[in-house]
Amino acid sequence: MANTNMNARERAALEEQKKDRKIRNRFIIVGVIIVLLAALVIVVNSRLFTNTFPALKVTDGSSSTNYALADVNYAYQSAYNSIAQTYSSYGLYDTSKSPKEQPCLFMSDGGTWDDYFKEQAESSLLEKTAVLKAVRDAGYTELTEDEQAQIDSVIDSFAAYAPYYGGSVNSFIALNFGAGNTEKTIRNNMAEELLINRYLKDIQNGYTYTEDQMNDYYTEHQDQFDKVNYLYTVISGAADEEAGLDETAAMAAAKEKAETIVQNGAEGEEVFREAVSDIAENDPSDTSATISSFNNLFGDDAVAEPGACFVHEAANSCYAVYVLSLDDNDYNTVNVRHILIKAVDEDGDGEYSEAEKQAAYDAVKAIEDEWLAGEATEDSFAALANEKSEDAGSNTKGGLYENVYKGYTVKEFDEFCFAGHQHGDTAIVYGETSSYAGYHLVYFVGEGDNYRQILAGDDMRSTDYNEYYQSLLAPYTSQRSFMWRYVMKAA
Repeated sequence: MANTNMNARERAALEEQKKDRKIRNRFIIVGVIIVLLAALVIVVNSRLFTNTFPALKVTDGSSSTNYALADVNYAYQSAYNSIAQTYSSYGLYDTSKSPKEQPCLFMSDGGTWDDYFKEQAESSLLEKTAVLKAVRDAGYTELTEDEQAQIDSVIDSFAAYAPYYGGSVNSFIALNFGAGNTEKTIRNNMAEELLINRYLKDIQNGYTYTEDQMNDYYTEHQDQFDKVNYLYTVISGAADEEAGLDETAAMAAAKEKAETIVQNGAEGEEVFREAVSDIAENDPSDTSATISSFNNLFGDDAVAEPGACFVHEAANSCYAVYVLSLDDNDYNTVNVRHILIKAVDEDGDGEYSEAEKQAAYDAVKAIEDEWLAGEATEDSFAALANEKSEDAGSNTKGGLYENVYKGYTVKEFDEFCFAGHQHGDTAIVYGETSSYAGYHLVYFVGEGDNYRQILAGDDMRSTDYNEYYQSLLAPYTSQRSFMWRYVMKAA
């Protein structure tokens, strides 16, 4: 009940006190809100937010695995790294732009690279969940010394780079692998990946087959393995305004040229080569393909027989084709060791001068002389290969390559391998590709496995492995949570 005995001054003072309380309460409420918002910002930008709340759930119906935002960010970045390294050099991905701004060539619905990387992250975590269960059930729990050394080496490289980016190892990792990732998460992820890789490699290598099984499989799938070696040239049938030829006339002219080449080529390989040179004004391409690929390429025109010569019409062009030979892959591969010394392009002109090649030869010859002056055994050759060879693919295993098949190496190396050598035979051979030029000191070890059986066994192994892998994934599904919207938020 209001106090009616108050005078005017007292009532005014009371009203002023009420106003003060309202103002104070309002400021208290605003202050609390500000504190809560500040706390929320801190949480959102903290590892509590990125490493605790699930962004993806993977389940097989009976159990579930939750992946925090940091885990998804790591998987996202792994997908990004793979694409950036592979496609940026071809101009198919621009690393200077956000993946959210670039349409993805793998997505038919107009999605961006960001959408693609998120899909890849989701599928990789589903696969990881399925395979890790099999890995642990099989008792793969401890890293080998080499695997642990791999992880340590990666972390050491991060520690070396971090100062150049103005931060600690963990800040460098977060920058490169997404929010929430630290040395601990990287080590955990790498450890799981290495265990998975070792387990799956052991599974794949565990599939073995008898010679009869491999021979039967090869016979059943012969067209997928047997090769057609052939020459061809392509004559354009595109419209030529300068020559006054529309598409119809241009194709007719191209077909006439191709038919003339084939008519001459029926007399043999050399005549075919000469006809291509005279009529198409180029040298024929020399290549090979499996019979099935050859038939798919040339359709009803294909004739996979040595000496066959035919014309094939394609879109705006005509092929003239000459079949050199068929290869049924029924031969033994070889095992060889080698020591490679590369020529150095001293003047940087993109070509190797005779002097630059000679320097590489002299270096290889000096190694051969050193080997001959010593024990001149396979073991001493292997030791020199580990010490001096510049081939990173073999200089930690004595320069050894096993089951080398025809066409695997450069021409001169290939010719040495299949020239009927005996154990211990050596030679210095030249080799040049788009990535190197140099000399090989080659040591013939002996014959390897039959190539038909290698091809069949590899295909059988791949088929059995893929069936097993898909059986692991079959029970699993994934579901994104509200946290998914924060995946690589700054991507």
